[in-house]
Amino acid sequence: MKNKIISIVIASIVLVVGVLGFKIFTTKNVEETSVYSEKSYIFNKIKNETLANIIDDATSQIHKGPGPSPEKIAYITIDDGPSKYTNEILDVLKKNNIKATFFMIEGNMKKHKEEVKNVQKEGHSVGFHSVSHDIKQLYKSPEATLKEFDTCNNTFYNITGDVSKLIRLPYGSKPYMPDESHNILDKNGYLMWDWNLDTEDWRATTDKIVSNVLYYGRDRQHLVVLMHEKEQTVKALDGMIKILKERGYTILPITEYTKPRNFWDKNL
Repeated sequence: MKNKIISIVIASIVLVVGVLGFKIFTTKNVEETSVYSEKSYIFNKIKNETLANIIDDATSQIHKGPGPSPEKIAYITIDDGPSKYTNEILDVLKKNNIKATFFMIEGNMKKHKEEVKNVQKEGHSVGFHSVSHDIKQLYKSPEATLKEFDTCNNTFYNITGDVSKLIRLPYGSKPYMPDESHNILDKNGYLMWDWNLDTEDWRATTDKIVSNVLYYGRDRQHLVVLMHEKEQTVKALDGMIKILKERGYTILPITEYTKPRNFWDKNL
C-alpha cells in the first residue's frame, strides 16, 4: 500500500510538470513581454496552491481539452478608482479567478486607502490616472505632467510601501498630450496604456456594456478593455468576463514587463 501511494504521488508530480511544461511551451510564439506576464501569472497562482489542488486542476484541464489560446490576450483595465464599488469589483474578479489592472486617481487613493490595499493584496496590478484628471492642469507644462504622476506614486507608496510605473492619461494619450509631456514621462520610465475596446460604461446601461464587448471585441488578438468604477460596471463585469473566456481569451493583469500599448506607438 505504501509503495502504491508513493507511485501515485510520483505520477501526479510528473503529470503536473508535464502540464506546466505544455503551458509554457505554448506561450513560445506570444510576444516576449506577454510570455513573461503569462509565466508570472501561472507560477504566482501555483505558489499559493497545494499539490492536491494543482493535481486536481491539471486533471480537469486534461478532461476539458485544450485551454484558451495564449495568442488571444485580454487586459481588463478599470479607471477612476478606488471607490465605494472597488470591493464589489474585486469580489467579481475573485469569483472568476482573474486579475485586472486598476488605474487610480490620487485623491481617491487617499479617500479609499483600504480599497487600495485590498487591490494590491489580491494580486491585481495598480497604475495611475493622474491627480487632477484635468488636461488643462495636467499639460500646463512637462514638469506639471511629471509631478502629477510622481505625486500618485508617492501617495501609493505611503499607503502600500510599493510603487508603479503604469499610467493611463485622462481621455487617452492622444490627441491632447503634447510631445514634451510625452517625452518627460517616457524619460522617467512611465509606461503609458490606452485601450482598443471602450465599454462606454460611464454612460451605458449594463446590457449595453455587455453588448459593446460582444460587438467591438470581435476578431482581435489583443484586447485592452476600458472600464470605470461604476454601479453598472459591477453588474456587467461577470457577463463580460464570461464572453471573453468563451471567445478564448487569456485574461491577464498588465505588469511593468508587458509591452505598453498606446496611441503614440500605434500598436492598438
